[in-house]
Amino acid sequence: MNKDIVFIVLTSFWFLFGLIGCLAAKHFKERGVIRCCIILSAVCCWLLWVVTFLMQLNPLIGPRVNQRVIYGMMSYWKNSYMQDE
Repeated sequence: MNKDIVFIVLTSFWFLFGLIGCLAAKHFKERGVIRCCIILSAVCCWLLWVVTFLMQLNPLIGPRVNQRVIYGMMSYWKNSYMQDE
């Protein structure tokens, strides 16, 4: 699935969650507190998701492997670069 489609779908999900929650809060006595809790939970859940999503798009840390280990992987794996030659 395309990353833009995933971003739009899940952002719209959390937006609709907050909107429907605010509309449902009109039926309760403490509607201000309920609206605040629903909007705060929607924003925090969206923020948690978007930070995780963006961290997976461009990771800052990659695996660090010794040069001997890389040579060993290239020489022992059947589909490696050295076996193709």
